Amino acid sequence: MPFLVVVSALFGLLSSWWASQVSSEYDLQRFIQYGVLVMAFSYLIGKRGDIYIDSISKHEKITWLGLLIWMLLVSLVSPSPWLALLEVGGWLGLFGLVFSIGLAVRGWVALGWLLVGGSVMLLILLYALVTIDALILQRDFLLRRELTPGLGNIRHFSDLAAGLMPLSLLYIVSRPRHSLIAFMLCFLPLSFWWYLLFVSEGRSGILSLTLAMITALVLFRRAARWPVATLFGSALAGLAGWWFVNPLRKTADGTIFLRDITSDSNRFDLWRTAIEYGIENFPFGIGPMQFAGDGRISYAHAHNLIFNTAAEWGISIALLFLGLILYGCWRIYKRSKTIPEPDKPLFACLVMAFVGVMVNVQFAGAHIIPLSSLIMALAIGLVFGYRDSSQPPVERLAGPVPIQAKLLWVGIMLMMAYLFYAGMELYWLSMDSRMLCLQEAGHGTLYPRFWTQGRLECIQMIAPDHWLFWSWR
Repeated sequence: MPFLVVVSALFGLLSSWWASQVSSEYDLQRFIQYGVLVMAFSYLIGKRGDIYIDSISKHEKITWLGLLIWMLLVSLVSPSPWLALLEVGGWLGLFGLVFSIGLAVRGWVALGWLLVGGSVMLLILLYALVTIDALILQRDFLLRRELTPGLGNIRHFSDLAAGLMPLSLLYIVSRPRHSLIAFMLCFLPLSFWWYLLFVSEGRSGILSLTLAMITALVLFRRAARWPVATLFGSALAGLAGWWFVNPLRKTADGTIFLRDITSDSNRFDLWRTAIEYGIENFPFGIGPMQFAGDGRISYAHAHNLIFNTAAEWGISIALLFLGLILYGCWRIYKRSKTIPEPDKPLFACLVMAFVGVMVNVQFAGAHIIPLSSLIMALAIGLVFGYRDSSQPPVERLAGPVPIQAKLLWVGIMLMMAYLFYAGMELYWLSMDSRMLCLQEAGHGTLYPRFWTQGRLECIQMIAPDHWLFWSWR
């Protein structure tokens, strides 16, 4: 399952050459994401007994069940219940992907981690080569948005880098002994990815990776020196490349930055609006996906996981999400104190990936964007699915699968079928409303949510009576 996510991410990044057959890179990547989620749940069908009986404790089962019930309740009272269920299906898919990855890696030995680290490094290397080719061919007339081919928005590169760059270090630490060749194979592509982060002014990605390295050093100290030194050294090389070889520094005064990096990029306004929505619409919020339909032709999400959840799902679910994140951090901290010393470098890489994606998602919509949401699920599933050498091997429990697990899986399968059907309905509506939304916005910028054209008020203009927008209210 982890390899499926990595291959899908690579396929999505290289999708710009055939994305015109769909409509955009973003939309094609959403189809890729749905395919991964379907395969993840197909894998979990045979593991449903393990999940229900063995994988999570009783209080965790109650927490997840309560979260699901609350999400369904919020959907029923939202302005567009059928549209809200589409969002529920997307979240269930990501949760299922996390569980499937965690189950898949429970019995892995060093070779498995070496292969997944190598596959991530191959992705980073191939994308670096594609981007270098674009830089050489278009150097004299290069635009910033063209620095990251395959991504509809240059900011999405930071979302991917925050999780993939630490995971690539598994290729180094999973080896029985240090290898200079392996180090160079990682160092050079990582240096170029850092270079792209600096040239694209990806502040969120840089901050996320910096905090990830600091966290690894604090938790694992000497054991984390090798992976952290590799990542930090490549950052210095990328920084030097940005300073001396910056194709975007074309102004007469040699301005270093193309924008004011001290600005909040409207984040504070979005967060303030999201908090106001959560308070004014307590306890259920404005409704799932309604940040993309509040009448403001602007960003379709709050660029913050917790605030966006508070606005759309209610403050209660936002606090529960925050509690789950803090609980996960506590589990990682406790485990860092008991894990055997030889296993710490590997676990440090997983922790860096987890910290990277969780910090980044507080400044971006990585949980909404197709490829970055897959990488986020990959990082979370790997860190909590990892079993160190001191833990006994996992044996699948014998006996029949409980009826509760069967019923739960029937419901989830129905939800995934609805995700595909309703998603395609929304896709065709978004295609038909694209030009109208561009006219309403007064410029050519699209603000994606589920598909490239994500503004719901534009869709409702062309199909106000569509069943997706039916409401009890």
